[in-house]
Amino acid sequence: MFEHFPLCHTLNDKLRLYYEDTYRGFEVQQEEDGPLILNYLERSLQKLDAVTRINTTTFAFRVDLRFPVEMSRLPMHENNDVLARFFYFFRYELKRSQTKYATQLHYLWAREQVNSDKPHYHLMILLNKNAYDSLGCFAPDGNGAYSRNNLYHRMMRSWLKAMGFDHDDPRFKQLAHIGEDPVTEIPWSCVLHRDDWMAMNEAVYMASYLCKAYSKPFGQGVHVFDGSRL
Repeated sequence: MFEHFPLCHTLNDKLRLYYEDTYRGFEVQQEEDGPLILNYLERSLQKLDAVTRINTTTFAFRVDLRFPVEMSRLPMHENNDVLARFFYFFRYELKRSQTKYATQLHYLWAREQVNSDKPHYHLMILLNKNAYDSLGCFAPDGNGAYSRNNLYHRMMRSWLKAMGFDHDDPRFKQLAHIGEDPVTEIPWSCVLHRDDWMAMNEAVYMASYLCKAYSKPFGQGVHVFDGSRL
């Protein structure tokens, strides 16, 4: 797949490159465009393992946050403050949902940019399955707004507010895109149980997409990968 196998990233020699199809016994996604970053793979595995020790069962899914195509490049695209605002509003949405069981918001994220003048974000979200076990309907309501109380609408409201738009602004459609299983091409989610290798293998495979070296805009002087703190 790869003609050359450098051990370190050319723009950051602290980042180790990884070329295998498995990592610590779990399957990972290798793209033709380049290898994975070992540091990010290890961080992802540590996060997934830690969350399964916090929650008896964990609801995991992938979501991509994108800016409107017609939006010009703005100061908000120069750093990751807009993503921090998203997590702030999303935590608020989770708190006000008043589910029977509480959930902490755990996540991994990657900043990426290829041909666009703006970045986008890939996320893996990890929630207490007793509080949430589905994403709900993706389509807006009859007025074109995201007013429903399901998990997807809560994310869309959080992302719109993070960008400074009203949550009921009908101009923007599904700027939060749920990650798909690369084989079935249907929106992916899974439930992680403690000591469930099959589910963990799925989650590591999906999380590894965030770890690819290709498309990470290292030259912008901002973090391109991180996760929630325990």
